[in-house]
Amino acid sequence: MKLNFRKISALASSALMLGMTAGIAAAANYPAPFVVGGSPNVAIVYGSGAAFSDQAAATSIAESLSGSVTGGGGTPTGGDSFKLERSSTFFHLGDNVTAVYSSDIDDDELQDLLADGLYVDDDNDEFDFTQKIVIGAAVQLGMFEDNDYAEDEPTVGFRIPSGTTVLTYTLTMTDQPLINDMPTSDLVMMGKTYYVLSNSSSGVNKILTLLDSAEEAVVEEGSSATVAGHPVTVTYISSTEVKLTIDGQTTNSLAEGQTQKLSDGSYVGIKDILFNSKDGTVSSVEFSIGTGKLKLTSGSDVEINDDVINGLTVTITNSSDATTLTSIALAWVADDDLFITPSSDITMPGFEAVKLSFGGLNYPTEETITVERGSSTHAELSNFPLKDTTADIPFLYATTAGAFAGIGKDANSRTITNVTAGNITFDADTDDMFVVSWNDTSSAESYLVRATNFITESSVDKADFQYLKDGVWTTFKTKAVNQTGGDTFSLGSVDLKAFWIDNTNNNVTLMNTTTSVNFNRLYSKDGLVVQLPYEITTNATALGEINFTAAGTGVLNTLGHNSSSFQLVFKESDKDDNVGAGDWINLSVGWDSGSTAQPEVSSIWKTNVTTETRAVSTEIGETDVFRDFTYSALATEILFDQPSSGQKSVKLMYHGGEVTADVYITAPEAVLSGGTGSLGDVLVTDSEVSSVRSKNLVVVGGSCINSAAASLVGGTYCESAWETATGVGSGQFLIKGYASSSVTTKMALLVAGYEAADTTNAATYLRTKMPDTSGSWRGTSGTQASSFVTPA
Repeated sequence: MKLNFRKISALASSALMLGMTAGIAAAANYPAPFVVGGSPNVAIVYGSGAAFSDQAAATSIAESLSGSVTGGGGTPTGGDSFKLERSSTFFHLGDNVTAVYSSDIDDDELQDLLADGLYVDDDNDEFDFTQKIVIGAAVQLGMFEDNDYAEDEPTVGFRIPSGTTVLTYTLTMTDQPLINDMPTSDLVMMGKTYYVLSNSSSGVNKILTLLDSAEEAVVEEGSSATVAGHPVTVTYISSTEVKLTIDGQTTNSLAEGQTQKLSDGSYVGIKDILFNSKDGTVSSVEFSIGTGKLKLTSGSDVEINDDVINGLTVTITNSSDATTLTSIALAWVADDDLFITPSSDITMPGFEAVKLSFGGLNYPTEETITVERGSSTHAELSNFPLKDTTADIPFLYATTAGAFAGIGKDANSRTITNVTAGNITFDADTDDMFVVSWNDTSSAESYLVRATNFITESSVDKADFQYLKDGVWTTFKTKAVNQTGGDTFSLGSVDLKAFWIDNTNNNVTLMNTTTSVNFNRLYSKDGLVVQLPYEITTNATALGEINFTAAGTGVLNTLGHNSSSFQLVFKESDKDDNVGAGDWINLSVGWDSGSTAQPEVSSIWKTNVTTETRAVSTEIGETDVFRDFTYSALATEILFDQPSSGQKSVKLMYHGGEVTADVYITAPEAVLSGGTGSLGDVLVTDSEVSSVRSKNLVVVGGSCINSAAASLVGGTYCESAWETATGVGSGQFLIKGYASSSVTTKMALLVAGYEAADTTNAATYLRTKMPDTSGSWRGTSGTQASSFVTPA
């Protein structure tokens, strides 16, 4: 089973203690070490006799890991295929097929499946034909949650609602054959040859009856032959009817053009009764035996073996005098909801000749940005990825619960920002740092900077300037001088000028030297723009502006940029790497409803000044974490943690570049495989564990039903014996890393519960809370666990 879903991950709880068991390798949070740097090295082991829920838990872990693998599902092999994209237009999340590839698909794209050809009728006259497919305009790649596919699991793929046109296939006769000359000929459609058994009419609607994979024969009365593997004898023949004995059973009396289903499901069709009434002569019958009968009635659903294929409608177009064939069109409309994901493709019903497949998304990189409560009085960007470091960046604080009062962590630890074209003053007595950034069209970088070591030498005030590099404050300018016109210096691409340094008051005033430098925007290492707050004294009307005592009046300010709330806006790059030119993500940072209000991300909302679109935010299981994506070329994933108690927070997974989708139309035998982005076939049973000894293992299920788990915990323990051995009792689960074991030469992670339902909870916790996989965790639900030392 090949799985390559985008990961379903959630906000890691800040309360988790990343403990380590003695002897365990260095701490690494899930999905490490199973996927590191986009490359997988993992097998997932479940018990061969385990409950289905254990297999489902193993599958969900595989799905979540596959999202961390860079690259999509690879190239189809084993059949005709075409990737739905153009050289300059790739498939993105949120796109309809026709937005990417609106042209007809013909033999230029599928050279075998839709090859131009030559049709020969019963009179041996030749007619050219062409074939094409048009994909339905409403077939859209997005995120969906549908219990008919996977219960409570928001999934990336195609959900095609019932009644939606999937595609239309058309065979067009360049030269038009007589319909009456078509019976007994072979007709090629979508790479398959069909035998035309008969033609007829129902009112003005033409009817063609075809046999799939038919073998023809002419057998004389009283003689026998083997046709398509069936022994056949002509039992009775007249000028109008014939009876055949096939496989020892005699058919009904059949006239020319009639068919009868055989015991093995194939069909016999009578083509021609060659009756001779003269004595001494022998009559014969021409017939065929095929594996399936197709009845094409113009304006109606196709019938396969006398069963109606709902949603597959045929249109037979004739000449004006209704004697010649112009075209045959097959419109495939979803009869029920259809799903195309990396583990689920769809094939045209009845004809089984063409398939739509999705190999996954190709992620160029990924960085994680978290917006959350930093303390009971401030909000922060946690572990924000800057050019040279990651850092917690406080951006709003309160002195009174429920009311923001300044920018930073508190009144004595401020983060200094200012208007784009303004100067910035840093006071080392009250300020922790200031933000300075540079950008051009396609590049950007940001730094956290502070002034320190204020001194006076020869009556001249001087100061050092430091920036945060690899988590350490590092000096990049020593003894900047207070001088007329300012002391100019650089940090990366940032040019600064310090034109006032005051040793007495430990402050410095700086200005930017070009419009490319600003003091109120952050750029992540991979180019996500964050518009930080900067204080003004008038009403807030623009991005970032905040007045802590007056409500805002700008279009973004439904709640106002003030002490109650602030709209923290993020901007993606576009597909051409233009910084800040892509979709927007707007987080409303405000206060919870507790008796003593604390900061949180109150909501995510679409601004009314962009064309930004997103998926419908959907809860992952019962985790209180809601998954969302921007429908854009960069497909930022949004995880909104909304616990029933505690503060709401958001995690963004930003991909730094164009995220493309592998979407294919193929022959049914084609298989997607071999891509660098594929997790591959990683699910094995415990009886097969020896074949994956060189991989990191995730072992799902307890020792009572999984022999690999038994090897890890030291015995086949069930119920009370399991509790004694592991310390995990009824209603609980265990997640534990093993640096060394007998089942693998690498690391093993046990994911197991006291009962099957507890194992499901363990898998959910692993996927959504991403704990340290080298540690040991005991939990009771998909959202709750704590560090734990198992019995010796």
